[in-house]
Amino acid sequence: MKTNLRLIGGKRLLSPNNIYTRPTTLRVREAIFNILNNGVENSNWLDLFSGTGAISCEAYNHGARKIVAVEKNKNNSKIILKNLLSLQDIDNRKNDIDVICKDVLNWTKPNYERNFSSKIMDFNKLKFDFVYLDPPYNVNFHKMVLNQIFRCNFLKKDSIVIFEHSPNLRINRSTLWETIDVRDYGQSRLTFLINVQHA
Repeated sequence: MKTNLRLIGGKRLLSPNNIYTRPTTLRVREAIFNILNNGVENSNWLDLFSGTGAISCEAYNHGARKIVAVEKNKNNSKIILKNLLSLQDIDNRKNDIDVICKDVLNWTKPNYERNFSSKIMDFNKLKFDFVYLDPPYNVNFHKMVLNQIFRCNFLKKDSIVIFEHSPNLRINRSTLWETIDVRDYGQSRLTFLINVQHA
């Protein structure tokens, strides 16, 4: 494992020693949490394609109340949990985090029997204020995943879905969502989406 990944503020995180995991850059993470500002405090946060868990860790450090990270790679899932458990005051908040080792494409299906690995959170009651997804840039299933997310019952009416992707990819409006903001940071683009019912 590598330890050159850092959170805002400088804390080191573990990351897999492979070429397949692409952690969200510090510049992009700083931009996200500057944009969201105080909105993260006391929010429920869902981190899809979590990778190293860097986004989950930043959400925790910015005051998120509940954090769920979904990552299908078993080794990465263990790293995410280690990274979250290394954060300040985590001993008092272990019940507020969960790392789920599942395929996001299955886990976000509206009819999927979703549950939490910790069995502590009640998924039927938990709704997310923010959903962050960062799939591999070279795959082309973004529309399917977005459709599934916006059809699921884990969003609030005013939830914000933040999609990190290649600047070459354009996210078109749909009957389910609309784009409220787009930001480019080098080789990464952030598209902010809301439920059309919110408008």
